Amino acid sequence: MQLHQLKYFVSVVNTGSITKAAEHCFISQPSISQQIAKLEENVGKKLFTRVNGRLVLTDPGHILYEQASKILKSVDDAKRCVSDFDSTSGGSVNIGILPTLGPFILPSTLRALSEKFPKAVVTLREEISESLVIAAKRGELDILIESLPFDENNLNVEPLFLDPFYLAVHRDSHLAEMDEIHIDALDGMSFILLEDTHCLTRQIEQFCFNAHFIPKITFQASQLSTIKLLIESQYGISILPSISIEENANSKIRYIKLVSNDQTPAREIVLATSRDRYFSPAAELFIETVKKQYQKK
Repeated sequence: MQLHQLKYFVSVVNTGSITKAAEHCFISQPSISQQIAKLEENVGKKLFTRVNGRLVLTDPGHILYEQASKILKSVDDAKRCVSDFDSTSGGSVNIGILPTLGPFILPSTLRALSEKFPKAVVTLREEISESLVIAAKRGELDILIESLPFDENNLNVEPLFLDPFYLAVHRDSHLAEMDEIHIDALDGMSFILLEDTHCLTRQIEQFCFNAHFIPKITFQASQLSTIKLLIESQYGISILPSISIEENANSKIRYIKLVSNDQTPAREIVLATSRDRYFSPAAELFIETVKKQYQKK
């Protein structure tokens, strides 16, 4: 059993096809198929079967995938550990973060990182929750800044802070002078939310569902900044997390505290890391900085 065979095997599982795995590993499809066949011959079991044209892991395949992933992760950690030895660069750090958190958390934390380790290699992935969690479990990320709930298996999860939801309205709205508002008072008003792929949208909709309120969604956007532009153009109102609030005297948007009968409208932000992961000095500093700035006291 060769290390490169395990790498090809894991890549086929992760990408779902030999074609994509070959592209990812920069080898030809016949070569990767040949190596998978040799791996199956070596272990004496079929690792894949085809169901409706798709490659599906067999039971022995599932077992090997779990072990092979651990082996490749350990090898990668060993390489990084040796590479960082007696180095002042800080090494490398792979960070995953939600698009609804990145613009507000990354600037200060990355600034602190670059001040101490200007030569550190930083890789950022700003994607939807499901993609980030999968990447973290595969060992592709050192650090994940996420919002609960998600599958926490094989991850170390630490709470950072609670991010309350606020109603965002145009400053000329009849609601703008209110200090707080009950969700029921918004019946029939036009809402602007993020697209359904964002976990923030699902969390807001869950809050509304629990409050027996159905928002009238008129627009859906891909970024919080777009939602703010639409509010400024008086196309509707929205529910936004407090971390995104950038209120000043010239702002056209007013933020009002949301209240409900039996729940706090908020999301919980956490820091997740792979278990038994090697952390470079840069990764350790990033974790320390995030905790210092955001972790609940």
